[in-house]
Amino acid sequence: MRDFFSEKADIIIVDDEPLNRKIASRMLTGRFNIREAGSGEEALQLVKEKKPDLILLDVHMPGMNGHDVINSLKAVDETFDIPVVFVTADDDRETEANGLMEGADDFITKPFRQDILIQRISRIIELHFLQSNLKEEVARQTAKAEERSRKIEQMSLQTIHTLANAIDAKDPYTKGHSARVSQYSVMMAEALGWDKDKVENLRYAALLHDIGKIGVPDSILNNPKKLSDAEYSIIKGHANMGGDILKNRMMVEGAEDVARSHHERFDGSGYPRGLEGENISEQARIVSIADAFDAMSSKRIYRRAYSFDFIRNELIEGKGKQFDPYLVDIFIGLWDHGLLDVILKNDSVEEDDGMEASSALLQEVMESFVAQNGVDDIDITTGIMSRTTGEAAIAQVMQEENGCFIFFDVDNLKKINDTNGHKAGDRVLKLMGDTLIANSENSLCCRLGGDEFLFFMKNVSKDEAEQKVQKIINEFVEKKNEDAEIAVASLSAGLIMSTPADTYAETYNKADKALYHVKQNGKDGYSFYNSDSESARNEKVDINRLVNGIKNSGSYEGAMDVEYRQFAKLFEYIANLEKRYAHPFKLVMITLEASDEESPRMDELEDAMFCMEQSIRQTVRNVDIVTRYSRQQFLVILLVPDIEGVNLVVERIFRGYYKMNRSGAFTPTYSIADMDSNKEKDNENRNGV
Repeated sequence: MRDFFSEKADIIIVDDEPLNRKIASRMLTGRFNIREAGSGEEALQLVKEKKPDLILLDVHMPGMNGHDVINSLKAVDETFDIPVVFVTADDDRETEANGLMEGADDFITKPFRQDILIQRISRIIELHFLQSNLKEEVARQTAKAEERSRKIEQMSLQTIHTLANAIDAKDPYTKGHSARVSQYSVMMAEALGWDKDKVENLRYAALLHDIGKIGVPDSILNNPKKLSDAEYSIIKGHANMGGDILKNRMMVEGAEDVARSHHERFDGSGYPRGLEGENISEQARIVSIADAFDAMSSKRIYRRAYSFDFIRNELIEGKGKQFDPYLVDIFIGLWDHGLLDVILKNDSVEEDDGMEASSALLQEVMESFVAQNGVDDIDITTGIMSRTTGEAAIAQVMQEENGCFIFFDVDNLKKINDTNGHKAGDRVLKLMGDTLIANSENSLCCRLGGDEFLFFMKNVSKDEAEQKVQKIINEFVEKKNEDAEIAVASLSAGLIMSTPADTYAETYNKADKALYHVKQNGKDGYSFYNSDSESARNEKVDINRLVNGIKNSGSYEGAMDVEYRQFAKLFEYIANLEKRYAHPFKLVMITLEASDEESPRMDELEDAMFCMEQSIRQTVRNVDIVTRYSRQQFLVILLVPDIEGVNLVVERIFRGYYKMNRSGAFTPTYSIADMDSNKEKDNENRNGV
């Protein structure tokens, strides 16, 4: 590759007046290699002998004038891209406009000012040099990717590419999107003259710009229909989620900002923060253009790729509104010079053998991020709104619209977890989330936690609600039967019609009672709430179905064999026994806390939780009750008379834990609830023996 900065550029000065050529030559000699031509014909001959870097061309000459020369140059592929600067003594706007339309890069009037002449010629040659060599530079940089690789926090560059591929793989229509956006962004940065390190940071920041989409359900990304407001809000959330994932995690400068800000608009109407103009980083403004161009030029599930004429018009119309006007001009300049063709025509995307491993890594990143930052807008397992966000959204809509409130419960999830492991259980939950989203047009849905979900349908009749619930159940059953490990799963649902006059809490409780009514009758079905749902009067129960439901639920055998909802009911029951018969008990929370400030890996946490569970099983009696409360906590009901009895049991549990888990990554602590005042007595300093 020719080095523009160490070699003199070659310029041909074309003018029929020798004095004019001499003046221009004297001004430019020393900075450039100069050749002179006294006519248009002579200039074309010099071009054939050696292609120049620029032609300084007089407009008015006898015989072949400047317009004839530039038209001859632009008619031939080999000389089409030679920069031409018109020179004339005329101050004629029409002559200047015609010259620029013919392909001239600039227009200079005589007499010359040396400093202005040198600056304008240097700028044109430098821009042309960068544009002409971008293809070669991209190929060279790609070949030397490993040599230029940057140190990424616990991630190789291959992993970054794999993460980008994993994101794109969520939607088959966006395959290669992240890589193309990165390439377009790099071309723009190089045309702007950025230094090598800054360009490389942008390369990898652009690759990860859509990492937040890992938290968006596939059923929304791949939905060919118009998205609902709730679905669009989830889509928009990927920008903030991407920024939060990369915050304090990546050593690629600007990666967090690009992920968070690539949907900001130049006029301030973008999201998520409504930044305006240069308050948006230049990196994010570049990626915004590259992202929009690739989105428009690529096929999507809901439309074909747009024509280039349409895309060009959209970019131009978006100047000053969606896009930075100056950067749009740079991008269109690259496009006009054919420098985007190598990307546009390349449909192949490298397959990554590490896709499965990277997906696991990405899941770990997401789970770690959620655990550390407490972000709960989206439930990671199911892809739908979390309890806090979902309940608030549903309560708001209920105040404005009539509808049907539905309380779903996934039956036999515990049995699936116990028999086939939590990965199988997660597949059930993911299937439930996908099924609800696929049926959420004009509806809202969220996960309450565990196996429970809410679904609110706006402005429907009772018959329409019943048809939709049956459709959801049928689709869930059809899909779960394709996976033998989750085939025992089923759905139960309690429904109630609501009006804006109904409170959320009252409606929730009635839907829960309708759901309980279904559970009493053996699960797997749905029921609308009515007064009979709370009474056994005239109730017919299929005893065989009820027995089967009890069998599928499993029986209680002590520690670790109850879910949180069962645990809560047992707690209420035991608390009543204490009041009536003075049967003492204590409620204990055991927490595994990271031993130092550095975040442990997820596998270390799971190992620690497994060891704690085994120690609990070996220590407590079958009459005691235990549930896994959260990612790092267990709740225990100990039927002991006093605090000393609790301390004795917990110390035995901790000794067993330390024998099995020697990593030291997590330290167990515990707290005991004061059953008299309902205040928690914090015993966190009791960290075991």
